[in-house]
Amino acid sequence: MTRRATVCLLMLIVFALLAGCQPAIIQSQLRKTDSNARMITRCEEVDFRQNGEMEALLKKYDGWRVIYISEYTTGHKFGTSAAVCFEKPIQ
Repeated sequence: MTRRATVCLLMLIVFALLAGCQPAIIQSQLRKTDSNARMITRCEEVDFRQNGEMEALLKKYDGWRVIYISEYTTGHKFGTSAAVCFEKPIQ
């Protein structure tokens, strides 16, 4: 293998490692909850790449209020996962 080919191969390996090891981007939002202590809280994980999964989660918690959402994605934007928390008064 020539020196030029070796250097190109090493540069390719370094580039692949840097691209694959990007830090995750984590964003979260917390909303103020009611002062009412008689609340039910539920948290679920959802994959934002799956539209059907997101719609099913929203239907399941129809009538609940979103109080927390934390989104996790990587720099190359291959998929986004989130934790979502809902609350509603105990009836």
